[in-house]
Amino acid sequence: MNSFSPVIAQSRSQDDNEVLINVIVKKAPNGKTVATVLGLPELYIEANDRTTALAQLQESIEKHLTDAEIVPLAVKLPHQERKNPWLEMAGILKDDPQFEQMLEAIESYRREIDASTPDFSQE
Repeated sequence: MNSFSPVIAQSRSQDDNEVLINVIVKKAPNGKTVATVLGLPELYIEANDRTTALAQLQESIEKHLTDAEIVPLAVKLPHQERKNPWLEMAGILKDDPQFEQMLEAIESYRREIDASTPDFSQE
């Protein structure tokens, strides 16, 4: 999951870029508020209230990103050939001595079914 989403604020100039960062905010057992950047656990703040925690985390993030840039990076996944699961079973009965008998039984059953089913295509 990407923690950074590019945003250009409408009230700012086009040169002033911002990013929205996903942050987890929760209460700690000691009653303090904990704010952590999703995906970057080293960017972690514990404060007395939510507003202070978020302000301190924002300051920490901005310091962390000094002289840095956020760029999208396209990564190619390794090519995995999709196998047809039916092909794994192809030919497994080729040496079975009863295979021909089974095919004959299937063919006989189909002829039997065809003979007992009315042919509506002739009407």
